[in-house]
Amino acid sequence: MQPRPSFDRELLIPIVVGVVSILGLAWIFLANYRSEAPIPPTVEPTAIPFDSSPFVTRTPRPRPSATPTLEEMPPTATGTSPVAYPGYPGPPSETLSSAGTLISESQPLPSGKYDDTDPNIAYDRHWTYRMNSGTKYAYRGTLHTSDSIGNELSFHFTGQRILLGYQRGRSFGTVTVMIDGEPYRFHQQAFGNIWRSPQLSPGTHSVRIIHESGQSVNLDYIEVVG
Repeated sequence: MQPRPSFDRELLIPIVVGVVSILGLAWIFLANYRSEAPIPPTVEPTAIPFDSSPFVTRTPRPRPSATPTLEEMPPTATGTSPVAYPGYPGPPSETLSSAGTLISESQPLPSGKYDDTDPNIAYDRHWTYRMNSGTKYAYRGTLHTSDSIGNELSFHFTGQRILLGYQRGRSFGTVTVMIDGEPYRFHQQAFGNIWRSPQLSPGTHSVRIIHESGQSVNLDYIEVVG
C-alpha cells in the first residue's frame, strides 16, 4: 500500500481556473475604468446683454456742479403779499390817511348782526382769529384780535348806524374808526362792550377800523342798523 500524497492534485485544476477567472475580471474592470475617463461638468456661460446698434449713444448722468446753474436750481415760489388776509404781518402805519389802504371787493352789509368771521369783513396785516376757552363769552365764541399798532380791517354797510362789539380788558388799547373818511376814536378799556356810531345819512358807507395804540384790540361782531 502506497502512502497518499500530502497535496491532492485533483484540486489544482479548480484553483488555477479560479485564479485565472479572478485575474480576468480584474483586467476587464481596469480596462473599463481607464476607457471611461470622467467628463468635467460643463458650465453654461451667462448671457451678457449687448447693444448691437452702432448708432445708439448713451449720455452720462450729469453731476451736480459746485455752483448750481439755472436749470439745477430749485423753483422758487413767487407771489404778491395778500392784501385782505387775516394773520398777515406788516409794519404799523405811522399816520392814518383818509383814503383806505385795504382794498376790499366785499358786498355791503345790510341791516343785521354779523360775526367777526363774516367773509365781507376784510382783515389786513396781523389780525388773529381766536376761538378758545377765553372767547366762550364772545358772540358765537370767536374773536379777531390785533397785537400790532397800525393793523386795520375794512367793510361796507348799508344803513344809518353801526354798533361794534368787542371784549374789553386792562391791556387793551385805542381804536380809530373811520366812517367815510371821518375819524371816531374809543378806548377798549372803557366800560361796556359796544361802541355806537353817530347817526348817519341813509345809504352805503365805508368803514376802516385801525389799531392806533395799546397792546391789543379786538373785534367781536358788527351790527348794522337801517
